[in-house]
Amino acid sequence: MKGRPLLPFAITAILGILLMVVLSFVGLDQRAEMNADDTDETEEVTEFDDPVTAGQELAQQSCIGCHGGDLSGGAGPALTGLDGKYSVEEIADIITGGIGSMPAVSNLNDVEADAIAQYLLAESE
Repeated sequence: MKGRPLLPFAITAILGILLMVVLSFVGLDQRAEMNADDTDETEEVTEFDDPVTAGQELAQQSCIGCHGGDLSGGAGPALTGLDGKYSVEEIADIITGGIGSMPAVSNLNDVEADAIAQYLLAESE
């Protein structure tokens, strides 16, 4: 080989490094835009039209993994027959704060926990 055989490799390496730097800045800008979009789209649920129906849907999403599909027990205790044992507020506090081996359910807000509590008491009657 005649001349400078390392020159094409050096140019390719420099272009690759420059491309990585440019794409990194583009990625940072896109991440900032995505974070801004996420904060704009978050809505606080303040009230349900029918809390018992909403609670049923939320319980099916959040509770059946431990308490069974019909909430009669599984890895966790049965959630049937709670009427008279707990109030709506007590059940909502257990959902949001946890009790014993049950961890707090952090992906539910207070309104959603209250809806689940109303559903569980309505089913217990």
